[in-house]
Amino acid sequence: MILVALLPLGLLALAQARQSQRQADETAMAASIGRTLQEALGEVRLIRASQITAQLLASVLRDDMAHCRTHLASYAAADPRIARAAFVPLSGRMECSSDGSAQDFTGLAHFARMRDARAPQIFSDPGWSSSGAVEISVVSPVATATGEPMGFVLISLPETAMTGGEMSARGGAERPLALIASNRAGEVVYASVGIAAAADYLPATRDLARINSAPPQSFADTTPDGMRRMFASVPLTHDLHLLGVWPLPRDGGFLGRNALAYLLPALMWLTGVGVTFLGVERLVTRHVRRLAKAMRAFGSDSRSMPELDLDNPPAEIASLAEAYRTMTATILRDEAELENLLRQKAGLLREVHHRTGNSLQLIASFLRMHRRETEEENIRAVLDDLHNRVMSLSTVHLGLYRMAGGADVEVDQLMAEVIGRVDQIYGRSGHKDAITADLHPLVLGSAQAVPLALLLAEILSCFPSGGEAGPPILIRLGPVPGAGNTARLEVSGPAAARARLTGEYATGEHAGAPAVIGARLIRGFVNQLSATMAVEDQGPRITVMITFTISHNRDDPDPAPAPQKADAIA
Repeated sequence: MILVALLPLGLLALAQARQSQRQADETAMAASIGRTLQEALGEVRLIRASQITAQLLASVLRDDMAHCRTHLASYAAADPRIARAAFVPLSGRMECSSDGSAQDFTGLAHFARMRDARAPQIFSDPGWSSSGAVEISVVSPVATATGEPMGFVLISLPETAMTGGEMSARGGAERPLALIASNRAGEVVYASVGIAAAADYLPATRDLARINSAPPQSFADTTPDGMRRMFASVPLTHDLHLLGVWPLPRDGGFLGRNALAYLLPALMWLTGVGVTFLGVERLVTRHVRRLAKAMRAFGSDSRSMPELDLDNPPAEIASLAEAYRTMTATILRDEAELENLLRQKAGLLREVHHRTGNSLQLIASFLRMHRRETEEENIRAVLDDLHNRVMSLSTVHLGLYRMAGGADVEVDQLMAEVIGRVDQIYGRSGHKDAITADLHPLVLGSAQAVPLALLLAEILSCFPSGGEAGPPILIRLGPVPGAGNTARLEVSGPAAARARLTGEYATGEHAGAPAVIGARLIRGFVNQLSATMAVEDQGPRITVMITFTISHNRDDPDPAPAPQKADAIA
């Protein structure tokens, strides 16, 4: 809130500082035009004097061409800064000069333009110099009284005469870095740093011809070396313009150019941040940090309860800490009650399985007693079949009882008990290796484990029981390779069970026994597993394959006892 309150004042202070700096920059740029003229006053006077001298010579030679050399020599002697004064006729072959030299200009640049010029011109071209040094050429046309062009007067000024022999960047906050004079075509005529080095001080995004065609102006631009500079352009004559190159006013970056203007809002802002940080840290953050640490410790598996010691917290945070203590105590109490309920549930499940198994064994005993009392073989066969089936169901429930009755069941161990018990029930225990099992470790919820174990018991009842020492029955349990979360139970045995596996559960015929019960049980268990069942006839052996998808929900309630399922299916 403090930062939000300070935001308008800070923005206003920054805007005022920026406006003051902009006004100072504009004033400095406007003043740079006058300062440029003042700094180049000596050079401007020399160039203007040379132009006037050239015009005077043009007037004299127009009336007295016979004494051309005398007039040129006298004017050159009067001003020692003039390197050479000459008259160049329209033919371009100079024969009249102050130093007596002759030169042919017809093949040089600028000649055609100078010959056709009707106004004074100024340029710099080493080819027009008699000594090969850098010189400034001032040209004034010569015409007859009737206006017919005769040629032009050429006055050459050495570059050293303009710079005093010292050509270097001046620099400093009160001095220009360079002074550059150019003609209207944008050609550099004179530079305080030397014509050869003038290109390093020109603006990178504007050419001299465009600058010279505009009115007096000052602007900021970048030089070819990447430095930001201020430029001031001043026209001297119709064909001569002056460009001053200056360092930016109070150069030093956004803040460095006016540190005090930006320092006040910055300090105000930092003070607000500091006060806010200290206040929030003292009143809120440190207490919330301790609360968060205690919550993380409690949320871990260890359920540790570190001492929550808050140093003079505000009333709101103290109330929050008290609510946290109450909440954690409630959670620990509820978790303890849930653990007790889970233990009770596990005990009840074990008791259910135990009593179910005992009840089924009691029923099997009744069936056995009835079998001993009857003498009819058909009834004995039915009672034997029912007795064996009830004992198989009892084996499953007693196995679940021994496994503590949890929601997760190790199916491979449960099936091992079922196989051993069924082997005893059907009289196979007298034969060595009567059943061979390959059971991979597999954990399922009781909702899948129970019907799978009961289904195995029902399928084993289809194979011959006792008296036959043929090949062993093979049982495999494990995941299906490359099929994801899918498992398979395979039971393979002698072909003597072919009629039972391929026909009895479809027709209900089984040596006088109520085989229709087994058929319905098998179909019911397969449906409970949402599985598929296939019977493969392999000649001397027959194989039953049950393929099902492993359910990830292991919290399903334990299914009802198998006989009740059978009744429901019937």
